[in-house]
Amino acid sequence: MLPLISKHRLYVYLLFFIFLSSIFNFKLLESYKDKFSLKNINVSGLPDYEKKIIEIELNNLKNINIFKLDEDHVLDKLKNFKFLEQIYVNKIIPSSISINLSKTTILGKTLIDGEIFYVGKNGKFINSNQIFQKKEFPLIFGKFKVNDFLNLYEILKSYQIDLDKVKKYYYYKNKRWDLSFSDGLKLMLPSNNIEESLNIFKKLLDTNNLENIKIIDLRINNQIILTNNE
Repeated sequence: MLPLISKHRLYVYLLFFIFLSSIFNFKLLESYKDKFSLKNINVSGLPDYEKKIIEIELNNLKNINIFKLDEDHVLDKLKNFKFLEQIYVNKIIPSSISINLSKTTILGKTLIDGEIFYVGKNGKFINSNQIFQKKEFPLIFGKFKVNDFLNLYEILKSYQIDLDKVKKYYYYKNKRWDLSFSDGLKLMLPSNNIEESLNIFKKLLDTNNLENIKIIDLRINNQIILTNNE
């Protein structure tokens, strides 16, 4: 016959068992949390300096549970870096993420409230303190929306205008553009039917009779005004 265990002793055993189980579960939980906490953030696709400032910004994502970390967390951290165009985030279980980034193409620069901003192909105005490799870009004058300029840029490309020779763009309130080229030629475009005007401009260039011409004015429909001085 098995010996009887007093209720008091049984309670002690149960409490001791619960205590040991709690310690075990706590350690197991802590081990689980630590195993799946973000420890490594690998950034690629950028030059070293840009890569370093991105890594510093992302550093406080570390120790977040990787299953709770989604792409929006990363995008939120990177939203102020206007020079970025594409962002790819890949989780690597158990404790790493890989982030591949690409920079936008700079198409020009402009002044906004007296401060220099660069115009990115990604459709954003980029503060000059985020452009680390300075080089010459065409100047864009006037109060324009980025999409206004991007639309013009794509049309010019489609007509194979040599954009490397465009040194200045001028935007006017009536939504039309003038272009100044490196050879001193100025092209004045209308508000509408830009494509038709560029077709005329290309034909004029092909005639090779513009040697002394400084201004090509195509603002008025069905009229071509050529001026040999400004």
